[in-house]
Order: sequence, then structure tokens, then C-alpha cells
Amino acid sequence: MRRSENRPFLLSVASLAVGYLAGCCGGAFFAASVDTAALLAQPGMVSSDVSAAELISILCGYGAYGFGCLILSTTYVGFLLMPLVLAVKGFLSGCVFAAYLRAAAPHAFARAAIEICLPGVFLLPALLLLGALCMQLSYRLLCHYRGTTPSGPPENHSRTLSVVLILMLLAAALESYAVPYLTQWMLAS
Repeated sequence: MRRSENRPFLLSVASLAVGYLAGCCGGAFFAASVDTAALLAQPGMVSSDVSAAELISILCGYGAYGFGCLILSTTYVGFLLMPLVLAVKGFLSGCVFAAYLRAAAPHAFARAAIEICLPGVFLLPALLLLGALCMQLSYRLLCHYRGTTPSGPPENHSRTLSVVLILMLLAAALESYAVPYLTQWMLAS
């Protein structure tokens, strides 16, 4: 792929990353203004017993963002609204991270890093890839509607979608199995 063909994809990823970061900042500022200590002190927040149903539930939660991207890829203005999907995810992540820090519980930063950042290592690249792909599909749809020819030939995106699925499965597996174990270990020490 030539450098000029790669530019729209990189611009898509950059706009999605800006949306995610803006959402993280908004979530952190929101959580700083709300009393969140009582929310995080709920019993049963950490469980070491994880079933396959919980793994599927987490995967469905992650899939909701991907489904939002896919829905927007079928609209003419989806490429403009796609960063909002990642801004929502960023808002929720920033809000939870700031809530942990504001609660000032023992190991608050480590717990927030384990519970949010560890699965996010795989989830965020998956959402960025899927969002950029959906932005390109939405743009091609808009070009077709306006009667102009989009640049470049249509591509087969099965490899990209396979990578997205694998990354989402890894993130769900980490959140289901590694996060509860690491959190219990951290709280026990």
C-alpha cells in the first residue's frame, strides 16, 4: 500500500483516538464532581468465580461498541459520528478510573489500572480498527450516493474483522479471568 492510500485510514484512526481521549477527559471531570466512594464500596464488586455466561456477557458489552460502529457505517454521515462511539467508551472508562482514584481506597490506582487498562490494551486497538474500517465504508457509501467514485478499489476486510474479533475475545477473556484473579491477589496483599 502506498503512503497516499494509507492517509485516510490514519486520519480515521486519529479522529477516533481524539474522540476516545476527549471522552476520557470528560469522564474524569464528571467523576471528580460526583461522590463515587459509596458506589465503589459495594459488596460483590470483585469475584473470583467466573462462569462462561459472564465471559459472554462481557463480550456482548464490548460488542455493543462495535455494533454501534457497524450501524453508523451504513449511514451517509456515519464517518462524522463514529468518533462519538469511542467518546462514549472513553467517557465511561475515564469516569470509572477517576471514581477509583477519588475513592482513595487502598491500591486505588493499581486496581483501576488492572480493571480498566489491562482489558483496554486489547479492546482499544480493536475499536480503533473497527471504527476506522466503518468510517471508510460510510465514506464510500456517501461517495456512491453523491455519484462520485471513491478513491481506490473496494477491499476485502475479512482479515481486519478477524483481528478485531480476536482482540475483543482477548479483552473479554482478560476481564473475565485475569482481572478478578489479579484484583483478589492485590487486595489480599
